[in-house]
Amino acid sequence: MFISYYSIGKSAQTALAKQYMEIAKDIADGLDKGVYQKFIISKQDDENRKQTRQYLDQYYDRIKALYVYILMLDSTDISKVMVASYPQGTLDLTIGTPCTVPAEKVKRAKKGESYFTETIKDHSTGAYLSVGVPFYNEAGKILGVVGIDIDAKNVKQVRDEVLKKNIFIFVIDIVFTIALLTVAFILNRWYKLRLQQDLKESEKMYTSELGRVIDAIKSSRHDMLNHLQVLSGLMDMQLHNKARDYLNQLTIESKIVNMSLRIRNPILMVLFQSKWEFAQSKSIQMYFDTDQNEYSRVESMDLARIFSNLLDNAIEATEDYMGEQPKQIRVICKTIGDKYVFAVENTAQLSVKEQKNLFQNGYTTKENSDELRGNGLMIIKRTVELYKGKIHFQYEEDNVVIRITI
Repeated sequence: MFISYYSIGKSAQTALAKQYMEIAKDIADGLDKGVYQKFIISKQDDENRKQTRQYLDQYYDRIKALYVYILMLDSTDISKVMVASYPQGTLDLTIGTPCTVPAEKVKRAKKGESYFTETIKDHSTGAYLSVGVPFYNEAGKILGVVGIDIDAKNVKQVRDEVLKKNIFIFVIDIVFTIALLTVAFILNRWYKLRLQQDLKESEKMYTSELGRVIDAIKSSRHDMLNHLQVLSGLMDMQLHNKARDYLNQLTIESKIVNMSLRIRNPILMVLFQSKWEFAQSKSIQMYFDTDQNEYSRVESMDLARIFSNLLDNAIEATEDYMGEQPKQIRVICKTIGDKYVFAVENTAQLSVKEQKNLFQNGYTTKENSDELRGNGLMIIKRTVELYKGKIHFQYEEDNVVIRITI
């Protein structure tokens, strides 16, 4: 809105300046160059100067300017008035009186270029702007510059007239500005609410993961104490071979998967480690088939959302599985061409209804399940859609495969 107002003001100033430059050109064309040339040679208040001033007075009375004058161009860049037409009651300007035309405009005039100034503020005449047009003798030599000082009030009048004629556009500009600010405010509020929602969701997810890790540690500690008691008993009975076999078996069962050698994304590495330990506590085997890739095109938080919910559902379904297949989960993270392929395979038994409604908002196969679990697959779906990815679901022979391509 301010920019439009300022732009209209500048346009009005430029238009008015160009109009008066045309008037100055007419004055220069009609000026008796011979008479003026005699005056600048004598530089006296003689008949030649009076005749030139009378010519300027004719235009002054018609164009409503503050001053109409002729500038002298000499070796300096200081503007000096040679003869002027001015309001009645004003003292005559002596020959060579300095005026307020800026030095850079004088330099332009010396090059034969017309000019107009920005608004100049003067304590005696008030605010005004000046225009100037050089003129020449028959030999093509610059004799001087016809200058006109225009009251700044004229610029305001032109600007107000333009605004009056374009008030509808100006109102539209104001409405557009208000609408733009409103949209910016709404987007800012939406972003903050979305951020709070994401933080709440992440807090739930990580709180759940932390609780499972703690439970796994407690369970492992309890199991380890039992194993140590058995080993102590075997050693006390001097059954060393039995103790060695038991220790070897214990080492195999408690072996921790080394994620750092398989995946470079630290968020996935920590997440997979905790899920692997949780699956082990449920007597579920979990296998990983991964690239050494950071999967940087997908935000780490979104990777955590996808795999945390996929693996939670897989562990839950596999734990409840009562069929003949081994309880196991396979996790796949691959880069194929320019696509990321993420998949989780697990043993499970699903009814036709469960297969149909698996990705519906709030649907869960558990009767007493929390909100996060019920919305888990829906969260996966929304996250994948952010990256314009695809989800493929397959179920056959007690084996569930959810494959995501991004």
